[in-house]
Amino acid sequence: MHIVERDTALVVTVIDQCGQIWRDLEPHLRGVPRGVVLDLAQVGFLNSVNIAAIIAVRNKVVGNGGRFAVASLPEPVKAVFRILRLERLFDLDLGVDQAVARVKPGG
Repeated sequence: MHIVERDTALVVTVIDQCGQIWRDLEPHLRGVPRGVVLDLAQVGFLNSVNIAAIIAVRNKVVGNGGRFAVASLPEPVKAVFRILRLERLFDLDLGVDQAVARVKPGG
């Protein structure tokens, strides 16, 4: 996992699996509500633990007044999100730049 700040958002590039995402992100989310973009371009497979971790992070970020988006979903990952009807929580067609704009305050 690689975390960078871009504009006012944290962009989290997930490499392979994302089961430990909350543990790795939690220190970066303390304090001021902020936007978080989860870049999934390098993820080839998601299991139930990974999906649960993504939803938990989203809920925590949103619950603290921030905004959350997923970006650059490969087709197999996008298919899993659709099967689980997660398009109700996430826009599945954003690139990283679009997602960063979406999670900015006022975005």
